[in-house]
Parts: sequence; C-alpha cells; structure tokens
Amino acid sequence: MKLRRLYVKILLSFFGILLVTLALSIVLFVTIGGRSFRDYLDKNAFPKLEIFQEMVQEKIDAHPLLPIAQNPDLKKQLETFATLFDLKIWIDDPGKGIQLKTFTGAVDIPQKGLQRQIHHENGITLYHFIRKWTQYYATIPVKSQGNELWLHLHYNTQYHDRPAVLFFLGIFIVGGVVAILLIPLARRITRRVNQLNRSALEFANGNLSCRTDIKGNDEIAKLGHSFNFMADKLEKLIQGSKDLTANVSHELRSPLTRIRMSKELISDKMDKLNREGTQEDIHRYIQNMEADIQSLDTLIDHVLKLSKIDYQASELSREHFDFKDFLSNELARYHPLLEQKNIKIEQNLLARAPVNQDKSVLRSILSNLLDNAVKYTRENGKLFIRTHPAPGEGLAFSVTNTCSPLTDKELSMLFKPFYRTRGNTAPGSGLGLTIARKQVKRCQGQITVRNTDDGLAFEVLLP
Repeated sequence: MKLRRLYVKILLSFFGILLVTLALSIVLFVTIGGRSFRDYLDKNAFPKLEIFQEMVQEKIDAHPLLPIAQNPDLKKQLETFATLFDLKIWIDDPGKGIQLKTFTGAVDIPQKGLQRQIHHENGITLYHFIRKWTQYYATIPVKSQGNELWLHLHYNTQYHDRPAVLFFLGIFIVGGVVAILLIPLARRITRRVNQLNRSALEFANGNLSCRTDIKGNDEIAKLGHSFNFMADKLEKLIQGSKDLTANVSHELRSPLTRIRMSKELISDKMDKLNREGTQEDIHRYIQNMEADIQSLDTLIDHVLKLSKIDYQASELSREHFDFKDFLSNELARYHPLLEQKNIKIEQNLLARAPVNQDKSVLRSILSNLLDNAVKYTRENGKLFIRTHPAPGEGLAFSVTNTCSPLTDKELSMLFKPFYRTRGNTAPGSGLGLTIARKQVKRCQGQITVRNTDDGLAFEVLLP
C-alpha cells in the first residue's frame, strides 16, 4: 500500500531513524559501554573477593578440627554476606560434594552458552555469562584440614532492577513524546504544501489572479513566493496576448473593410467598363488595395516579431564591434526615404563607440527608431543621432526627430501596442516602438523618450 499523506511519511521516517539510532545505541552500549562496565567491575571485584577469601579462611582456621558444616562462625558469616548482598554462597568439597550452603534448593549454575572467564593469580575465577550478562559467578579456593575446598558465589540480577533496560525504555518514551510533538510540525508543513497545491490547481483552472499566502522564510515559503512570481509573469503574458489579439483584430478590420469596399467598387466599375470602356478608376482602386495589402503584411510581420520576442528562448549572440560603422551601414538603407522628404541627418558621435551586443537585435532596435523618426519628421526637417559615454563596454545613443512636442500622457503611451497620437495620419501599425522596447529589455537595457529643444528624443542605454 502506497502512502499518500506527506505527514505520515515524515512520522514513519522519524520512527525509522529513531529505531536505527536505538539499534546503534544498543550495539555501542553493549560493545563499548558494557565492556567498560565489566572491566570496571572486574577491576574492583577481585580485591573484594580476596578480602572475602581471607575472611572465610580466617573463620575456617579458627575451628580447625570442626567440619565445615559444623563451623558456627563460618555459617553465620556466610549467611550474613548472602543476606546483605543477595548472593547464593556454598562450599564444595570435590570429593564429598556440597558441605555448606546459604539457600535451600538445588544449585543452579548455567552450564550452556558463551562464557567469559577471568582468572586471578590467587586461584579466583570470575565468570560472565554473555547470554545472561546480568549473572556473575565466582569460585574461590579455601583450605580446611589439609583439603582444598571451593567457595562459590552466584549473583543473579534477573529479578532485580535493570538500569540498562530502564535506560532504553526511557529512550523509547522520549522518542514517542518527540514523535507526538512532531505531528503538529508535520501537519504545518503539509498544510502549506496543500495550500500551494490548491492555488496551483485554481490557477490552472483559469483563475489567473489566484495567489498563495505562505508566511515565513523557509524553503516552502520561498517556493510559494516563486509560485506567485511565476503566476504574475504568466498573468501578464496571457493578458498581454489577449490584448495583442484584440488589438490585432481591431487593426486588421480596417484594411480588410477597405479591401472589401474596393472589391465591390471594382466589381461595379467592371460592370460599368463593359458599358463605357474606362479603366482609370479601376487602376486607382487596385493601387489602394495594394497599399492596404502592404499595410496588412507589415502589421502581420510586426505581430510575428512581437510573438517571437515574447516567447524567445535562445540566448543573445553577442559580439564586439564599432557602433559608428554599424550605424553607417544602417543609414545607407534609408537614403531614398531621406532624399524623398529632404531630411538631413546630423550626427554627433564619439570617436570610438565599442559595443558588445547581438547585431540582429541592435539592428531591430535601430531600424524601428529610424522608421519612426523618418515617418514623423516633417519635410525639410532634421534627424539627430548622438552617442554618449556609457559605463564599461555599454552603448548609449539617442535618435531625435523634429516632430511637435507631446504631452506627458502621450509620452507614457508611446510604447503601448497600436497606440497612435491624436491627429496622426502617418501610415503604420503602431508596433514599431513596442518591438524596440522589448528588444532593449532583452538586452537588459533601458529606453526612454522625452521632449527636447531639437524634438522628440528616444534615448537607449545598452550594457
């Protein structure tokens, strides 16, 4: 079964980490801590066992003629130690069996399983039962009436408090409490993720104004901010596409209407021609249709350029070149138009104007500005082209035409698609300056327009 809830996965991941941590803790505790603890016990156990050996031997020597089982002082001493330290103590004669013990019942010493034996120079042997590491067993040699006897001590903590067990139990309890406290945190994380998911679905369903409100500075909050930034960009792009479509539809309607009317007039004239034989009006109508077709072709070309810029994915192909030479080549294409309107160009260029830009993009910017300047400059007027110092390898230039001053409102609207100033009868689509501004933004530059003493100046700064 696949887990679908994120906070459940977080909790299970935490429990998994907790179990692995506990397992490693147990291994380290047993291998390192347990061994160190046993070494510490061994180090302190043997001196005490030696003392106990001397005390028992002393009681035996005090009654050398009495059998072990009839020695009252020895019996009292062993019972006292057995009660005091909760031990099982007995004395064994290898030839005769158990002579004295402090408990009832049979002797139960583990004979199976791994054992760890530690021998002392006085004959004392200490056993650790690894499987039941809480059991300790020691044998101590003593002498009675010339015979060697064995004093046995058995300590079993099976039914006593075990600090290690309590320690691990405490870790489990702490882990459980932490897991419970982790639930609100996991829910808070998943709640914000779900909020972001709902916003994304709502945006995908057409609510372009939908935004998510995720507080904080963590990764999820940054993801929410990125979503809002993406949504803003997409909303503007989609709204711009809608506006562009509406404007194109409006602009295309006028030349199409004129073409349709011209077609009807041509049809009428053709009928009349059949009766009167005149062709002058027909040629004029055909020329008007050709002009409208050219206007439509230019408009469609500009729309395609705008669309390409908006959805442009390729990087700029930058190269180093001199702006003066580049400008001269571009101006050569405008000589026929300049001569037709008797427009003079006044250039004020720096001696060197190095630039590092994409030539095709700069050509698009410059051609749109020159087209606009030639179109709106009166006959016998002037165009001013100037370059200015710019930081680094940047380029700063301006194109000024001698048209009438514009109001602040008109200046702010110049770069809008299809915007035409009042009383403007010059042919055009109203997209040239929009294309120029988008190309400048592609280059991460700036373009501004203002009224000057020489006329309307378009100033461009490219990095």
